[in-house]
Amino acid sequence: MFGTLIEVNMKTIIALLGCLASLSTALSQQSVEMLGRIHFPSLAFGSDTTGGSDCWGYTAPDATEYALMGVNAGIAVVKASTMEVITVVPGPTTGDFPYKHRDIKTYRNYAYAVAEMTGTNQGMMIMDMRYLPDSVHYVRSFFAGTNIRSHNFSIDTASAHAYICRQNYSGFTIVSLADPENPVEVGSVTTTEIHDVFGRNDTVWVAEGNRHTFSMYDVANKTSPVLILRHTIPNGGYVHNIWPTDDGRYAITTEETALKTVKIWDVSNPANVTLVGEYLGPNGLAHNVHVKGNELYISHYESGITAVDISNPANPVETARFDTFPRGESANFRGCWGAFPFTDNGYFYTSDIEGYLTVLRFMPTGVSSSASEKPESFSLEQNYPNPFNPSTNIRFHLTEPGYVSLRVYDLLGREIETVVDEALAAGTYLRTFNGDQLPSGLLFMRLESNGKKQTRLMTFLK
Repeated sequence: MFGTLIEVNMKTIIALLGCLASLSTALSQQSVEMLGRIHFPSLAFGSDTTGGSDCWGYTAPDATEYALMGVNAGIAVVKASTMEVITVVPGPTTGDFPYKHRDIKTYRNYAYAVAEMTGTNQGMMIMDMRYLPDSVHYVRSFFAGTNIRSHNFSIDTASAHAYICRQNYSGFTIVSLADPENPVEVGSVTTTEIHDVFGRNDTVWVAEGNRHTFSMYDVANKTSPVLILRHTIPNGGYVHNIWPTDDGRYAITTEETALKTVKIWDVSNPANVTLVGEYLGPNGLAHNVHVKGNELYISHYESGITAVDISNPANPVETARFDTFPRGESANFRGCWGAFPFTDNGYFYTSDIEGYLTVLRFMPTGVSSSASEKPESFSLEQNYPNPFNPSTNIRFHLTEPGYVSLRVYDLLGREIETVVDEALAAGTYLRTFNGDQLPSGLLFMRLESNGKKQTRLMTFLK
């Protein structure tokens, strides 16, 4: 009798979970796991240090993920899965104290970087990444005319063009990357107070600093760009960066000024740009925003990295936050500078002014945000980090609801710990295993659900 009741109840639970998984929810809170963190040499500056600027990512042909970060000496290249520093490619270091602004982008098997400095490898650095994991080859540097320094640039990978902010914030240069090692200037725009650019689908969005404006250009004809709009932000701060949504309907701006919000603009009608939503983290000073689908990822200085759902642009909702700078929560230029959420395997990179590179993973809590986001296959990922001490993260994917078992065993087959033993909906999950009480050695983990099994080895090293 009791067995029958348990069976009926379990079937009911699984059916309910299946219904939940099929519902589309507008918002999903996320948990954030820190997978690794390293520090690069920094310069003393008052009571703080400076050593980090922007970060970006590169996926090698073998699917290995690398984080790229601007550091005092140049561009650091780090294997994300192991936090191994492959190299630091020397860059210019003269001027720009104390922050050492560098910006990085990738195209095909190349990384490009610009800096607000002169000296070694000055101009837009071109780095060949094909020799990883052994090395990175510096190819050459490019600059247009006398424009050696640059604060920011963007690469439209679809059209193979770079848009490079000119020296002294005086406009941007349009550069063809048809030959990735030999860029060619093909056009330019002269404007004032340009701070950041973003180029995609022959459209360039421009953040215009102390002009308190942002603009859009049609650059289909690279030799004759056309201004689409210029919008003045009422009572605006320093318009720092701009990033459009995937469909180009909305543009999101940050104003690097205390208590000035991150703003969501409807730009679908250039003659009638309207403000539809605003957000600001607890420290009251946002740096850069990146858009990935319906999520904003904001490097928010002392508040760290914040994730904001804009499924409803009029009602942006913070879904996660990871404080990379726990020492404070004020509107100072300290803490999280850069963010890169666009990896293929779910890694997330942040860079701090103080010289820290942090690798994170954002995970939805509870039900997946929509049925269309269900995993394509039942799978158990390799734990990260591996080897580990004392804890490691285990990520697994379920294509259908069911009772799930995830257990860790030693090599003799003795169970060490039950990590999961419950009914779960279809979706992706992250669990943590702590081996603090174990001796060093090999272990294996086994995931089972609905008659399917998968096993992986992992290594614990004290």
